[in-house]
Amino acid sequence: MLVFADEFDRDGLDRTKWATRYIYQNETLDHFNDEKQRYRDNNNHIFSAGVLDLVARQVGDGSYESGMIRSRQTFYYGYFEARVFLPKGRGIWPAFWLVGDYDRDGRTWHPPEVDIFEFVINGKDDTEKMLHSGPQKPASDTFNFVDNTFETRHGEMRSSAPLNEGWHVAGLVWAPTEITFFWDGRPIYSRPYRWLRKDGHLGPPAQVVLNFAVGGGWAGRYGIEDRAFPQSFKIDYVRVCQFTSSDEGKSRCGDSELTPDPTRYGYSSDIGDMQKPVLLAPDLIRGASTSDSQVLTEPNGHREIRLRLPIQFPPSYPTQNRTLQVSITDQLTGARESTVTAALHVAQDKGSNGTRTFDVVLPAPKHPGTFVIKGQIAAALQENGSQVVYNVPLTCSTGIVQPVKSLTCDLTLLKN
Repeated sequence: MLVFADEFDRDGLDRTKWATRYIYQNETLDHFNDEKQRYRDNNNHIFSAGVLDLVARQVGDGSYESGMIRSRQTFYYGYFEARVFLPKGRGIWPAFWLVGDYDRDGRTWHPPEVDIFEFVINGKDDTEKMLHSGPQKPASDTFNFVDNTFETRHGEMRSSAPLNEGWHVAGLVWAPTEITFFWDGRPIYSRPYRWLRKDGHLGPPAQVVLNFAVGGGWAGRYGIEDRAFPQSFKIDYVRVCQFTSSDEGKSRCGDSELTPDPTRYGYSSDIGDMQKPVLLAPDLIRGASTSDSQVLTEPNGHREIRLRLPIQFPPSYPTQNRTLQVSITDQLTGARESTVTAALHVAQDKGSNGTRTFDVVLPAPKHPGTFVIKGQIAAALQENGSQVVYNVPLTCSTGIVQPVKSLTCDLTLLKN
């Protein structure tokens, strides 16, 4: 069953599907370790004829800007496929990989991680005829199947021809106890693997990352071929399918002719993603009138905005030491006008489906403009004897176009 896809047939990047920085450092991290590139939005995501180009270019003495995409939607298990055209030049390092997103408490963990592929050219140890693929530790050193093109010691596929002279399809079946890597529809290896944190517990759901790194201790070991840039890591599409035994399932992932046989690579799992609180569209109580389903206009003389906010919680979701935060933010400047908080455990029960309601009272903005009422949930945790507060991941279902998963949801618009 197709659960996520981007064919890149728009004029620009769909920001409800993709972020352009890593999830770390409040979702602003623009590189890892000693890589030379910094991920930017300065024409680093170019669209043409249904293809996304992640463009890396030199911008100064030894400095590079490049592009990356990270899925906002998350997954447990499935088949992940991308059609790509790999770049050239010493020092390049494009990759297609899965890494953990936020857990239920808003924390990040590493591992787990599975590198579907990393294509590194450093001119000596790693060439245009080699491709790295495999999970981060902890992982078993055993394999259930190995193609004769794959060298298990270093996790490398070796080709008789350069891999960056045409289009290729990379795929990964991620099952609860095994992963299988495919190149152009051909199985390259299968190996036991479980998506676990360092402490042995199931890791947070995976996000999909495609990035174009430059340099660093691996790709730049023998220098960077500056004259080869700018270079593009081309992506025709990205698709994610999850196996199902229902009648809704199909033998192909989208229209891909290279989808692995579900009778051989199918799996069974009760989860396809991590369940999150769902913030729903609020109802007006008093202090505003509505002109449509998303825009609230404050009548003259009223100085309060009163909303009734429904939130649907997953079964057994913890509410102790968690607070709902609702704020009014200026849409133009991003300035926060006011914020109120409420403890989650004091909510009113609304029904048996886990929905609870919160009555929220906010001071009306004191100046004219358009404002966004936002909601988020904070969790206070004890770590190493100190209290640490994290914003938890949410599902946003308020009728406003926005990422389906976020740390903050746009609840409604307010015109003052």
